[in-house]
Amino acid sequence: MSLIEQINRDYEKVLAGTDPVGQMESLTKRMWDKGMFMEIDGEKRPFPTFMKPYFVDMKHRSLIATHTRNIIKGVEKVGKLFLEGHDFKGLIHQEGRIAELSKVDPIYPSLQVMVRLDCFYHPDTGEMKFLEFNCGDPSGMGWNDAMLDIFLSLPAIQKFAELYDLHTDHLLETHLQAMLKKYNEFCAAKGLKAKEKPTFAIVCWRKSTILNDVLEIVETYKRHGYDAVFADPSDFNYDGKTVTVDGTLIDAVYRDAIDDFIKPQYWPHCQDIINAYRDGNICFVNPVRAATGDFKTLPAIMSDENYRNLFSEEEWDTMIKTVPWTRQVKNGITTSFHSEKGEMSALLKRNKDAFVLKPNEGYGGFGIFIGIDCSQKEWENAVDKAVAPGSDYAVQEFVKIPIDRFPVIENGKFKGFFDRNVNINYWSHAGEFAGAFLRAAVGNVINVHQGGGLVPVFFVSEKK
Repeated sequence: MSLIEQINRDYEKVLAGTDPVGQMESLTKRMWDKGMFMEIDGEKRPFPTFMKPYFVDMKHRSLIATHTRNIIKGVEKVGKLFLEGHDFKGLIHQEGRIAELSKVDPIYPSLQVMVRLDCFYHPDTGEMKFLEFNCGDPSGMGWNDAMLDIFLSLPAIQKFAELYDLHTDHLLETHLQAMLKKYNEFCAAKGLKAKEKPTFAIVCWRKSTILNDVLEIVETYKRHGYDAVFADPSDFNYDGKTVTVDGTLIDAVYRDAIDDFIKPQYWPHCQDIINAYRDGNICFVNPVRAATGDFKTLPAIMSDENYRNLFSEEEWDTMIKTVPWTRQVKNGITTSFHSEKGEMSALLKRNKDAFVLKPNEGYGGFGIFIGIDCSQKEWENAVDKAVAPGSDYAVQEFVKIPIDRFPVIENGKFKGFFDRNVNINYWSHAGEFAGAFLRAAVGNVINVHQGGGLVPVFFVSEKK
């Protein structure tokens, strides 16, 4: 029996003996009090989770950190080359306001600051497959930390900690360090003296569904002794030199969704902060140009030998081990999939179970077609949709989905442990691995927006 199997078995025994129903009720209530709920069709519902963290063998942490670092380096290189005019044959493309704002130099070095990587990780072997990258506006860090604190206080976790050494990552601690690093780099580049305690504005639309996630960032910064304010994009005032919110001078901004600035309903109301960003008079994180890493076709660059020369040997070694075969869907072109070669749409149609189709600029798991979940007719219709004029889809090799067991509690009764498909999300802050959380679901599309549950990740080792 592997260590991770033993860890999971021991946790099941511990949980069963420590009132799982009562702990789940406490967990749900405390998450609700923290504003962790989903609004579906206008109705607020408890944020989906399970009474069990996801356990990762501590011995895999260094490998996870190495692969994460190399993937971020690759995404950074591709984004910079794209902005310099490199032709990626349509794999990356921007237009309109986001294209214009991606040209704005954030002053500090690097495009990618706060990034979430979606990964299938197999705990016994340490094998990883990076499916896609969330670079422009990743979210969930605040909720992770709030949930992590609640988990750490539960009787089952405290008893389990008597058996094993547990390592956890509060994502907002490294988030703050990354913001300070970017602020100091920004000041150095402009020849300004950096403040020891800058004031931060943490930004999202006031009616955003993830407002409470953002507010956790504000509260964490304050607990660490830094002035931080919440701001809607429309709250800023800019006098041509300085940026303020309700009279408070702002030194650096952390934003959530780009859409909260550039969509037509928001754009006229946020010109002060946009102009300050254009003028280089505010440290603005993530920079808009981080969105060059959001495309579902980006893994195509990292899984195609034609682009190998763009990366270092170490970066490419990570990519060939961890990035599944991915291509942009185009009608009439010839492509090769492992040993098979043929016209793309025909190749996809005759290998239904081998592929997944994704909208290139999609989010939340919407619009995805998984071959094994479709009938042949449904799949062929999906392929026809993907190759139709005006469509923009990525196709990716279907990767075996990891499975873990989670406790199910229904109607106040503990039903036992049941299999769920899982997708681990690695976080990178300023280029370095910062921690992870996990989503678990019954289906093959594993996303909270699709009914998946979110749980914190614990790195575990035997007691020393």
